[in-house]
Amino acid sequence: MPARKAIEMGRGTILVSLPKDWIRKNGIRKGADLSVEELSPRKLIVRPYEGAEEEQRQLVIEHTGKDFAQVVNDVTGAYLLGYDLIKVVGTKTITREERQVIRDTMRRLVGLEVLDEDSRRITLQFLLEPTAITPENIVRRMSGLLDGMLKDTADALSKGDSKLLTLVSERDDEVDRLYFLLVRATRAAIVRAEVAERYGLSPVDLLDYRVLATFLESAGDAVSELSAKFHESRVPKHLAREYSRCVAKLKVMNDLATQGFLSRRAGRPRTVNSRMDAMAKDVTSSLASIAKAAAGDSASTAEILASLERVSKLLVDVSDLAVITRQVT
Repeated sequence: MPARKAIEMGRGTILVSLPKDWIRKNGIRKGADLSVEELSPRKLIVRPYEGAEEEQRQLVIEHTGKDFAQVVNDVTGAYLLGYDLIKVVGTKTITREERQVIRDTMRRLVGLEVLDEDSRRITLQFLLEPTAITPENIVRRMSGLLDGMLKDTADALSKGDSKLLTLVSERDDEVDRLYFLLVRATRAAIVRAEVAERYGLSPVDLLDYRVLATFLESAGDAVSELSAKFHESRVPKHLAREYSRCVAKLKVMNDLATQGFLSRRAGRPRTVNSRMDAMAKDVTSSLASIAKAAAGDSASTAEILASLERVSKLLVDVSDLAVITRQVT
């Protein structure tokens, strides 16, 4: 659209006319209410005003008393699809056990709380504003948690602290919660253009974040499994030190790959692919040395090595995604 003149009316009031085509497309008439929101210090969003009730998305889930597992799946699906109010309505009394299952499910879904309930109904509400949780911040938190999981695993191996290994899986639960939150945030941005505009992300950007989150969530699962295998196995001290060094390298790879992706988003590209490839080869070489040194030592060695290799490949995928999106942009 061409530039439009700012006209001063009264003391300090500035008026700007709206394009006729936009007015027609949106059915704007004299006296109509418009919503004006600040996207950034230099950008405003002007759109037809929609009441809060119209913007709030609701879904009713019926519980016939037979398959409660499907009800739980529907609640999770409604959360991921961006519904603000989720009502579970039963044809019979919802039992105490069923209510507990719903509450257990809610622990995985950030921002979802019980609004009210009675014997045959439970109303859940999402209490976070979509624009208060940006994909970038969610990814930073996921990567930070993964960083802590890798650090604790490396420290536990170097110090022989098996108790520290048991804490890693708890961190993975939080990674999963953030993954669900990111899926919801990206879906909300796809459905509502104003949310994407506030995020400053295009549809391709949103897809990139969605794929990135999948890689990080899978890496979190792999590290959780890895710590469990270390906890169950009696790893000799000389091998534990080698494993610790290998996990420490994965920690550096995680930081490098995620920051490479996010810095590309901020307009500050960083060359990460060559360093990541070199580190991935270093990890593969280390795993080969460990496999040779541990030959016949433990039946679980192959599983541990496979998990380490899986984490390395997932982090390389994150790095590749940063490079690909840079080239497309």
